[in-house]
Amino acid sequence: MITNKSRYAEIGRRIREIPPEKPAVSYEWEELVRKLCASDDAGLHGIGVRELELLRLKCPDCPAFKKS
Repeated sequence: MITNKSRYAEIGRRIREIPPEKPAVSYEWEELVRKLCASDDAGLHGIGVRELELLRLKCPDCPAFKKS
């Protein structure tokens, strides 16, 4: 049986495996991060918030990632 903790660990592992030569941000990635941030699941929400902060660091001048 897969637990939430192991599922979150797998999501985190896959996120870290994305090669750095890929574009910093894609529309699909931005959409996924926003959905994670809006999730009612605390674990998924936490992943989304962390990834959003990373996107803001990669693109500090991007209006899509400005803090509201």
